Amino acid sequence: MKMIALGSEAAIYDAGDCIIKRRIKKNYRIGEIDSSLRRSRTLREFKILSKCYSAGFKVPKPLSVSDSTYTIKMEKISGLQLDSCFDIDFIERISREIAGIHKLGVIHGDLTTANMIAEGKEVYIIDFGLGYFSLKPEDRASDLFLMKNALISRHPKKAAEAHRLLLKAYEKSMGKEFKEIETHLKDIEKRRRYHESS
Repeated sequence: MKMIALGSEAAIYDAGDCIIKRRIKKNYRIGEIDSSLRRSRTLREFKILSKCYSAGFKVPKPLSVSDSTYTIKMEKISGLQLDSCFDIDFIERISREIAGIHKLGVIHGDLTTANMIAEGKEVYIIDFGLGYFSLKPEDRASDLFLMKNALISRHPKKAAEAHRLLLKAYEKSMGKEFKEIETHLKDIEKRRRYHESS
């Protein structure tokens, strides 16, 4: 088993035929609190993956979960991390997946092309470690805002056009729900500009 990524919350291992994600112990937390948080967050992420996969969305298939070792075993997606091969042509597929999980009541919490894998013409969303369940327009808007910032920071030359197309396709998928989401998105952007200028 080979470690392929190490983040602030978890270590990712390639186990050959699958991927294993293990939440890391935080020594600054009281032991019992740390165990409880890692357990609940592991189970929540597995539940999110299971719900998204069962609904037919492009996420790794969850295989098993252990709340005693804080690990999730999941399908290994062959492909490239999207931030290394990003192109405008991917936008419609990205938007379709984001709108789909939002309709399902799932907020990703860390939407970026680094958390997406391109496999052929498909785009898979990965790493729901910061994900949670919500149907609130403001939470959906927060996801969209994160995605916009990711496009600006990782793909600056294509960001403006990519974001415009993303919102257009997302609006088409969300229908009447989009208006309230857009209102919250504009409010988030306004607050962000205010904080940056103050």
